Amino acid sequence: MSAASLLPWAGASGQTEKEGMTREKQRLVALQQHYQSAAAMSAQGRLAEAEMELREIVSTCHEVFGKNHPDTLVSRSDLAATLAAEGKYAEAEKENRAVLGIREKVLGKEHPDTLVSRNNLAATLQEQGRQAEAVREYRAVLAVRQRVLGPEHSDTLDTRNNLATALNEQGRHAEAEKEHRAVLALREKLLGVKHPKTLASRNNLAAVLQEQERYAEAEREHRTVLALREKVLGAGHPDVFMSCFNLALCLEAQAKNREALGLMERAREGFKKSLGQAHPYTKSAEECRVRIAEEMRKQKDS
Repeated sequence: MSAASLLPWAGASGQTEKEGMTREKQRLVALQQHYQSAAAMSAQGRLAEAEMELREIVSTCHEVFGKNHPDTLVSRSDLAATLAAEGKYAEAEKENRAVLGIREKVLGKEHPDTLVSRNNLAATLQEQGRQAEAVREYRAVLAVRQRVLGPEHSDTLDTRNNLATALNEQGRHAEAEKEHRAVLALREKLLGVKHPKTLASRNNLAAVLQEQERYAEAEREHRTVLALREKVLGAGHPDVFMSCFNLALCLEAQAKNREALGLMERAREGFKKSLGQAHPYTKSAEECRVRIAEEMRKQKDS
């Protein structure tokens, strides 16, 4: 949100025009500062603090610009994304539904911002295990984006990727694999093999292979993605920790527990540092670490 894009704010009655403009400028500057602060906190993994900043921004935008203003809706969408990152999926769903409802009414169902909101809603449904609802939303968004933007547009490929992950979680692995391979091929062509989105596609393909118990293929993909993410993003990036987590599960499924344990411990510590002790990813990694350690203990005792 740039200060230049914000609508003027009327000063209180009784003020001179110069006083009103000065106060308006102060409010815009304050909003910019809050946004910069929230972005920095989010980048550092300080999600609870980022949430507080964004709630302040939403409140101010609502007061100054009104509930239907684009900047108010952007701030609410950003808040929803932060809530989802914290694992507060029900709250994120509520915000995404509210923003979607307003954008459909004000902008229309096929406006790009409306489609972003619908995609975001599908993601929060998916995180809550409501895959059938998520698939329905993703398919609706994909149909419009393919028609309006074309099959190779970044937004279209993002939606195909999201649809494929939801299909995989529904147990429709063959469909998911077909979609992931198609998206991967296009991303390699358009973005290159080292681009973060290309690596995300390879990671998702590996997950589908793993679900089909094609562990050797999955392990090969996971190792490639982990190595490239470490090189491109750095060892402390959250995507690296996710790759550690995924590879650890793949190795555990093959009874390669010693290496799996080391990777899962790395994932747990990384999630804890970047997302917090209470985040679902941190808790899941700890549960997996305990399980793998117990499996190793049993093997040693037998």
